[in-house]
Amino acid sequence: MLQNKEFLDGHVDTGFIAAHPELLTPLKEKDRAQKLLHYLGDIIVNGTPKALGATGPPPSAVDPMIPIIDPVPKTKKSLKDIFDNEGPEAFAKAVRHHDGLLITDTTWRDAHQSLLATRLRTIDMLNVAAPTNVALRNAYSLECWGGATFDVSMRFLREDPWDRLGALR
Repeated sequence: MLQNKEFLDGHVDTGFIAAHPELLTPLKEKDRAQKLLHYLGDIIVNGTPKALGATGPPPSAVDPMIPIIDPVPKTKKSLKDIFDNEGPEAFAKAVRHHDGLLITDTTWRDAHQSLLATRLRTIDMLNVAAPTNVALRNAYSLECWGGATFDVSMRFLREDPWDRLGALR
């Protein structure tokens, strides 16, 4: 725990790390790799313990239901409307003068790197685009392109990433 006047006063300058060499001291190494290998070997030899993993019958093969969301009428200009109609300067001014949070949703971008793991097809994104547009109408932005998106669409899904961008636009 650092107990130092600059830190406690909230004042930190570029000499902070030099003044605190203990920050660069390596942490005690932990043998995580050996523990993981031992665990995997135990699973391979003895099988999955009953207390771990999925149990019971496989999940139902029901297709997900996409909710129907009634569009809400626009009451004010969105930031995108300002950008499209008044230009980047007006957009920047509107962002600076905006009261409250500006939320960026990253669900579509991160889906390729997390739970849906390389299987979010363009058609799936297009099927939920309209409800997402309504549900997130006040969001600052919605990210649908990230580091793995290009690779995923080509390698795993055999889709054209440029067609995806055009369709989502």
